[in-house]
Amino acid sequence: MTEKPAPRRRSKPPEAPSSGDSISLSGDFHGAVINIKSSIATAAEVKELEQQPPEPGDPPYQGLQYYDESNADRFFGREMLTARLVARLGESRFLAVLGDSGSGKSSLVRAGVIPALRKGAQLADGKLPPSGSPRWDIRVFTPTAHPLEALAAALAQNAESLTEVSALSTQLAANPHALVQAANALLEREGKPRLLLVVDQFEEVFAQCRDEQERRAFLDALLDAVDPAVEQPVAALILLRADFYARLAQYDRLREMVVRRQEFIGAMTHDELTRAILMPAALGNWKLQEGLVEVMLSDIGEEPGALPLLSHALLETWKRRRARTMTLSGYNEAGGVRGAIARTAESVFTQRLSAEQRPVARMIFLKLAELDEDAQDTRRRASFSELITKSTDPATIDAVLSILTDARLVITGVTEPGDTRVVEVAHEALIREWPTLRQWLAEDREGLLLHRQLSDAAALWLRLGRDPSALYHGTLLKQAAAWAGANPALLSLDESAFLDASQAAELEDAARRRRDAALRRWVLPAAAAVLLGVLVLLFFLTGLNNRFKTPAVMDGAFNVAVAEFGGLAADGSVEKAPAGALLSGWVGNKLTGELSSDPNLLVWRDGPGLVQKNVTIGRVEGATPAQRADSAAALAGRLHADMVVFGNIDARTSPARLTLEFWIAPQLNYHFEDIQGSYQTGTPIELPDPASPGVEVLPQVNNQAAAIAWLALGLTHSSFGQPAEALDAFQHAGTSAPDSPVVHFFIGRETLFLSDRESDPARQIELTLQADQAFRRALELDPAYARAAIGEGSAYFATAKRLATAEENNPGQDAKNLSNARSLAEEALAAYQRAAVMPPVSGFPSDLGAKLGAGTSLRLLGEILQRQGQAGDARVRLEESARTLEAILQPLQLAGQQRYLAQAYQTLATAYQWLGFLDESQAQYADSQAAYTRALDYYGRCIDLGQGSPDQLLRQDIVDKLCVPYRDQLKENIGAGGGG
Repeated sequence: MTEKPAPRRRSKPPEAPSSGDSISLSGDFHGAVINIKSSIATAAEVKELEQQPPEPGDPPYQGLQYYDESNADRFFGREMLTARLVARLGESRFLAVLGDSGSGKSSLVRAGVIPALRKGAQLADGKLPPSGSPRWDIRVFTPTAHPLEALAAALAQNAESLTEVSALSTQLAANPHALVQAANALLEREGKPRLLLVVDQFEEVFAQCRDEQERRAFLDALLDAVDPAVEQPVAALILLRADFYARLAQYDRLREMVVRRQEFIGAMTHDELTRAILMPAALGNWKLQEGLVEVMLSDIGEEPGALPLLSHALLETWKRRRARTMTLSGYNEAGGVRGAIARTAESVFTQRLSAEQRPVARMIFLKLAELDEDAQDTRRRASFSELITKSTDPATIDAVLSILTDARLVITGVTEPGDTRVVEVAHEALIREWPTLRQWLAEDREGLLLHRQLSDAAALWLRLGRDPSALYHGTLLKQAAAWAGANPALLSLDESAFLDASQAAELEDAARRRRDAALRRWVLPAAAAVLLGVLVLLFFLTGLNNRFKTPAVMDGAFNVAVAEFGGLAADGSVEKAPAGALLSGWVGNKLTGELSSDPNLLVWRDGPGLVQKNVTIGRVEGATPAQRADSAAALAGRLHADMVVFGNIDARTSPARLTLEFWIAPQLNYHFEDIQGSYQTGTPIELPDPASPGVEVLPQVNNQAAAIAWLALGLTHSSFGQPAEALDAFQHAGTSAPDSPVVHFFIGRETLFLSDRESDPARQIELTLQADQAFRRALELDPAYARAAIGEGSAYFATAKRLATAEENNPGQDAKNLSNARSLAEEALAAYQRAAVMPPVSGFPSDLGAKLGAGTSLRLLGEILQRQGQAGDARVRLEESARTLEAILQPLQLAGQQRYLAQAYQTLATAYQWLGFLDESQAQYADSQAAYTRALDYYGRCIDLGQGSPDQLLRQDIVDKLCVPYRDQLKENIGAGGGG
């Protein structure tokens, strides 16, 4: 099957438009002239077209998406700036392009600079690009949360092996000069003179990367490669949002490099915008109604972030075209700039934001509106710190802002002068025209006005150094406190501190005023009344009317029990801790808040509500991790809980430390058995005063609790057979606890499961690589984490098995597949063997899981070696596989690991089947028959294990799909006189 030749790409004009009606083009259109007037339709012409349907064709505009090389022929207006940037790349091997969000940085570089370098033709200023630029190797990437891995993937984008990217990432982390070495090897292989690294959205290095060590390693590698003191064939072009400029101050080399070699881009001029509108239309033979351009530019005005707003309005107008003409009526139908952005806002809010992110986005938009008592609301600029509340940490805010800025609904920047991060809506029309936002502003207008006054008062209080005279008192304090109590999610940390201080001062004053009068008139009567009330209250709180009730059990789809946190005694046992109930209450509240929107999850913690159910959760006891795991298992069994959350305060250290843990009950509907048992959420949290933890530790507790909540939600989706939703929840947990090995393990496990279910080979490889990266990240954070090492081995094994299968289905067509499969199987074996000697996991026999993986890898190696013609080595590996697996059969039975036991039986059977095949091929028929008999025996044990088993995955995925058909095939072959 032949493909059509690619259409010849048209070039951008070499110069900015001059006055007049015609514009000259060069390149593939050299000598051609476009008459602007031919692209303008008069009112009379439009009148005749009003009832005509749109003619087919490709849109001339990108909307909210940036331009790139594939549509560079439609990118206009930045020709002179493109020429300037290209010239600077000829003068220096480093350049930073800075600009506000929405200023068009990505389009400028992707559709302007890069095509100009590749083409090497004369630029708008009459000059030529750097000599040899058409032969440069240009790699574009975004840093993501792991910039070293992103850089390694960009350099090894044609790599055939999963290990090549992993190895390069490891080398870059250990040695900054590895980037130059990799670049030299790449350029020699490709026969090119220079490597240009284009790092788009460079701010992700600061906003998403949570590992300072990885961030510095990435920056060191990049800066070493472009060091002007050393002549090297590497150049870098970075694109940085202006509001992150202040973050450069923490890194001296980067700051100095950017200060010397930067280009700050501003808004496009009126002429440039006109050209950006007319030229793409003219090249596509589209027309615009006379006056439409002027109306659009007038509506846009001087708004920051005008470029994407204009492009969005243009695309929406084109969609409503008459024949081949964009009209004023079509623009009005689209809602103009105002209506188009309102429709986009509604779409982003309902479709791109998760249910958990929408309340955060609502809070952000409310803070970005300046309310007027006459409802003439305007845009307001808010500092980033204003957006941080008790229920939202900076990482959550950044994640939501990233979605809103990508959609061009808000823009970010820094104060001038100064470096305070600020946020504002991209266009004031959003406040006036978006019905949902208008509804929010109308729902509690009086309260929001009160909130705005509170924001200003808190800011003044902070500017005055927390002066008590600036605090609220009396009626104003009552109003603000009442509103804050009803709207806790809208209250920033600064506002909360201001109100707390105001209420404390008010209570102090009130107490002073009441003291004398109370002593004179009301002490004795009040004491008697209080005593009577206490006695009555105690009567009910003791639960005398509940003590004969049968204790209730949890009945949610996924049940989370929060135990009271304990303290570690001198011998390591758990005892009552002074702040145990307080800390477990914080965690319980956070879990309830995070999971309240999902009716499938139920959270219990000790309190009056459970007293009514005759239930007490209590503490998780035990002097060792294994004993605490057993205690958590017993507690879960008593309550019917799927997860038990507990914590231990170790006051034996200075300062004291809180370790937050959770235990997961075994379930038959999980994809993997190795998720059961105990987990430590993250690093221990320091408690300066273990008897009275201050609110300063609350953010850390909340972050780890939020991660547990999202892990619970992911497990719920996993048990429902929703792996994509489960992975999304696990990744969300990573925003709360980015340095938790546990979270990265869960991400890797679910990603690997998705890769097994993926039918597209390219996507399958991509997912497996992502899984491997997650497991390696977990091991970076905890090198002795057995679960992650097992996961890493599973990622290698999965890729090895696929490569071996691909060669088996196409024998002889790609022998390299077998070689790569062998290397990966050996890496899988090494990973499993490392895991087998790592510290044991409480509640799960990780050593047995690792040995099962090792035995399975040895079986695969034996198969690969046999197919490579190395029968002797194949026999050694297969016999080693059989010995390894047979040694764990009884321990697996004792541990109750039925699924692992079935896998061991199945793998043993195939190992003996291959040994029988080897014996038969060497005419050792008696040995062959004995091996086949043992294979049939193990297949039979596997099948027997599935008989009546409640584990559906064991029955379907292991017994029905593997053991039964393999046994039947082996029987048939033996009956026909064949082997394996």
